[in-house]
Amino acid sequence: MRILKIAAIAAWSAFATLLVPVTVRAQSPPCTVSLTPSTPSPHLVGELVVWTATAASCGNAPVFQYKVAIAGENPKFRMVRDFSLDNTFARAPLQEGSYKIIVLVKDSFDPTESTSVIAFDRTNSRVAETQAVVTPALNPLVALYSAPACEDGSVHVEFRPVSNSNDLPWMTTNTLPCIHGQSRNFLVAGMLPGTPYEMVHVSSEGYLSPSLSFTTGTLPQSLDFPSFTPLKAPGAGSDLSQSMVLHNLVQRPTANAVNILATDLFGRVEWYLDPLQSGLVNGAPGTLEPGDTMFFLGHDSHRKLGLNVLREIDLAGNPLRETNIDAVNAQLTAKGQEIIYGFHHEILRLPNGSIATLGWTLKTVDLNGVPTPYAGQLLIVLNKDFQVVWTWDAFDHLDYHRGPILGDVCVGAPCPLPGAVDWLHANSIAWSAKDGNLLISLRHQAWEIKIDYQRGSGDGHIVWRLGKDGDFAVDSTDPSPWFSYQHNVHYLDQKTLLLFDNGNVRCFGVKPCNSRGQTWTVDEQTMTASLKLNIDLGNYSDALGSAERLPNGNFVFTSGFLGTSPALTGQSIEVLPDGTEEYVLQGTAHEYRSYRVASLYGGIPK
Repeated sequence: MRILKIAAIAAWSAFATLLVPVTVRAQSPPCTVSLTPSTPSPHLVGELVVWTATAASCGNAPVFQYKVAIAGENPKFRMVRDFSLDNTFARAPLQEGSYKIIVLVKDSFDPTESTSVIAFDRTNSRVAETQAVVTPALNPLVALYSAPACEDGSVHVEFRPVSNSNDLPWMTTNTLPCIHGQSRNFLVAGMLPGTPYEMVHVSSEGYLSPSLSFTTGTLPQSLDFPSFTPLKAPGAGSDLSQSMVLHNLVQRPTANAVNILATDLFGRVEWYLDPLQSGLVNGAPGTLEPGDTMFFLGHDSHRKLGLNVLREIDLAGNPLRETNIDAVNAQLTAKGQEIIYGFHHEILRLPNGSIATLGWTLKTVDLNGVPTPYAGQLLIVLNKDFQVVWTWDAFDHLDYHRGPILGDVCVGAPCPLPGAVDWLHANSIAWSAKDGNLLISLRHQAWEIKIDYQRGSGDGHIVWRLGKDGDFAVDSTDPSPWFSYQHNVHYLDQKTLLLFDNGNVRCFGVKPCNSRGQTWTVDEQTMTASLKLNIDLGNYSDALGSAERLPNGNFVFTSGFLGTSPALTGQSIEVLPDGTEEYVLQGTAHEYRSYRVASLYGGIPK
């Protein structure tokens, strides 16, 4: 890798001269790169700055990778945007200091050699002396709260709507540790539009700052927001501690459609991801992380089918890390593995900080003498720099002769391989804390499988298959206990799985027939699966769905695929453990998943 300084480098030509015979051959000029910010340094904390790399003589379609480090003698660069055809990267750091920004350029995705250039940037605090400052963020429902430096312990921000009674409960942000001489900066999110709020910062030692005020903006008219209606208001037994609903909507493909957003229990918008700001279409799923970040998938201008970008953002929508299938495929090819045609369905942060996700693969198989295209699945684990560290290819471990139970074929989103047999349609990944293995929900096999991951050292063999014709004997009095075409399977504890049973196989040709919410106790010693919770949800959602247990023991299930075009709907349904319906919120779109949360800072169940 060649590293150039930020100063302009003059282009030059080299000539080779041979004595006998005398000839002159012109060599191609070397690749040169410059890197410039949208506004000159220094910048303020939280200020969005777009960095642009300009490459000369670096190939017909050069690709660009961005890394950032805190300036020092031995800077540790972290990747913030992997190799992409886009030559820009936007960043809005929430910590003051000096930074180094490096861009690496290659003439395509596959080469290993690159040319790079380093630029320097300075980010200054917004705090003057000891007075906290609140400023608007790019998202009109988000504020940037900058607290003065603290020496010991930690600090967080509390906020609530302004009221005459002054008795509304405080909401709380994430907590940050004190650092000598450094301001602490928080993105305050989860607020209604056009509403005045008061905010304070609170130290772990009990210090309460003077109150500051902030009024949120209005929802942009340029964006297409869905609407939500409570079909059943929260009942006496509802868990009101989880007063926010995080929505992941699908089948809204227009560039201005808001597909990831949060509402209160009455359906009023309290936060959203701006698709125009992100530049990505079909942004879902949105995986809320503890703290103040979110992962989501989408496609940019370089793809029309499939989701080709995986991005982490902060709550203001500012990008933090990003990769794409072209960068991932270059790594897969170098490892001798099959490429993927799109990310889909799941982004799961593992305990060590790595990211597990799913990718579509394609293989032509011999099916009874007929060459048949099959859409397969690749489980991919990326490290903190979004580099591939572990993979699992379904074609290596499962028999393709066991085709999709209902003969499913890729016909559109989310599968980007139209006409291929949709063999497995994996739709969720879960972490097994007991043994460090991973679970994958195979919708079209009506199986949940555990694979040998062993915290990254496993060989990927299938430990067991849960479901009809799997490895477990069933313990249930229900005549049709097994789930099918299920969604969002995950552990509640080391033996109990929670899931949304769409019921496509059970309901095939049967009317009326409803989807169910289920818990299963899985005994891996006796290889027995016991159906413990089996709630009839009162409607049939043949696709999409999620499942969640609330702190008070209630359950929330998302029947996401209801209604007929153009009146598509989805429902978030809270039930008591005995199945009594306590609350229903219906939206004007199909909903992949929804989660009840206390705030945007605690993450979601996994």
